[in-house]
Amino acid sequence: MKLVKKRKDGSTATLKVAEKKQADTQSQLPPWKVLIVDDEHDVHTMTKLSLKEFEFAGRTLQIFQATSGAEAHDILKHEPDIAVALIDIVMETDDAGLKLINYIRNELKYTLIRLIVRTGQPGMAPEKTVIEEYDIDDYKSKTELRADKLYLTMRVTLKAYRDLLTLDANRRALRKILEAVPKFHHVQSLAQFFNGVLSQLIGLCNLGENSLIYSVNSGLVITTSPHENQAVVQSGTGRFSPSQESEEIEAIRKMCLERILGQTPYQILPENALLIPLTVQEKQIGFVYLENAIHLSQADLDLIQIMVQQCSSALENLQLYMDLKEANKKTLKMLEVAEQARQEAEAADLAKSQFLANMSHELRTPLNAILGYSEMLEDTATDLEQDECIEDLHKIQEASYRLLTMINEVLDFSKLDTGQMLLCLAQFELQSLLDDVISTMQPLVEETYNQLEVQLIDTKELGTLQTDKAKLHQILLTLLSNATKFTENGKICLQISYTTKQVVFKVIDNGIGMTEQQVQHLFKPFVQGDMSSTRRYEGAGLGLAISHRLAEMLGGTLEVESEFQKGSTFTLSLPLVTPMAT
Repeated sequence: MKLVKKRKDGSTATLKVAEKKQADTQSQLPPWKVLIVDDEHDVHTMTKLSLKEFEFAGRTLQIFQATSGAEAHDILKHEPDIAVALIDIVMETDDAGLKLINYIRNELKYTLIRLIVRTGQPGMAPEKTVIEEYDIDDYKSKTELRADKLYLTMRVTLKAYRDLLTLDANRRALRKILEAVPKFHHVQSLAQFFNGVLSQLIGLCNLGENSLIYSVNSGLVITTSPHENQAVVQSGTGRFSPSQESEEIEAIRKMCLERILGQTPYQILPENALLIPLTVQEKQIGFVYLENAIHLSQADLDLIQIMVQQCSSALENLQLYMDLKEANKKTLKMLEVAEQARQEAEAADLAKSQFLANMSHELRTPLNAILGYSEMLEDTATDLEQDECIEDLHKIQEASYRLLTMINEVLDFSKLDTGQMLLCLAQFELQSLLDDVISTMQPLVEETYNQLEVQLIDTKELGTLQTDKAKLHQILLTLLSNATKFTENGKICLQISYTTKQVVFKVIDNGIGMTEQQVQHLFKPFVQGDMSSTRRYEGAGLGLAISHRLAEMLGGTLEVESEFQKGSTFTLSLPLVTPMAT
């Protein structure tokens, strides 16, 4: 990351500054503060004369004078940022200077100020004793500190003071960074984040070596908008506070956008300004613009860089959090829509089931009446009319039975589809079930000129079975009916065999068979084995779909193998004992 302090590219346009006078004042570093404590006026005069032209690190001296320890107390209370104190020992008392040293170090807790003992009576306070017992930085006699020595001592002492000030500022800055970083990772909005970044960076600048006498207090955070080539002012403070929109802020915004887009900036960065790039995933997204930053040291800039790197990391986490939050919001919305759709579907299924139940009842009543009256008419037909009437009555009965079967299939499929079909498990003799199925199927087999054969494989007795007798009866009737319907002048075989845990029923015919495409769709509702447009074979196309679902309910399977024009084999496998549904 590169911190941009000043740009000199020959451009003619410049950013405005508040006032030239203010800029000139801010470009001057304030002086070092020095305290002279001595009861001899000549010492004060000589010291001020010797240090009249003194300058260190671009800063002159501001000298404060006290003729006693008591006067020095008052000055120190009002001027806590004094860099160096030259203290005489013998003043209003023989140890007034030593008491002042203890006051500074132990009561005021001023650890950075450099204390130099300068005495004209070394015998009153020997050097070794003073150095060992008091926290001072140097011990000089007044005769020793002539002009050249005083100049050298002051320069070395101020350098030490500056270095200590920098170390202390770095320590406080690092602590500030450590305290600020967790806060960045817990913000939940961009506005809160950028306001925090700006305030923390300005606070960090004011911890530097010039912090007590110089401050950075105005700044902006400017970023690009997510989907447009525009720069947005996210936060402002000092004279750039959000309510203070101006041409100057607009010029800074445009300059930042040009830099972000890689264009040559038209505006020149003011000499006292600092641009701090903000990057997310190695992509520059904006800048922090700070004013009055011309005197920030390299150590200050290094600390700012550490803070910005932490801010960038936190910004990536915040962006991820916001993306996840938005994704979660969309997911919840989708779930809400899906739940509403599910409720509507359930309501529709319930309405459909209720409609089918009502329609079944309404259709069954007249159908049963038609069947009843047709049977009565068949019994009472006269001899002269008998043949013709009975034939017509048989047609009525046959059509009514077909319609009744279709109604029952639609109702059964609706119950299966809505989970309303219930099992009635019981143990029964399989022989009795087969006798009933065969007797029911025999007329239809004879009508189609087919032969029906029952084969027991590897067993002489059928034994008992525990399952839903009615549903097994329905499945076997459906399979045998289909075999009979699609076979003419052929053979239909019902094979029954056992494994250790299952009973297997196979319905084998040598009828019209099916293609692979027909087999793939055979167990879907409203699909028939006869896929031709002639519709030779009647039915709703629900029988096999219902049988497949019933087989699954009984804990078994229903499978088919078929070859076109050669026949089909349906295999129903059921457990010997159907487990109770949980």
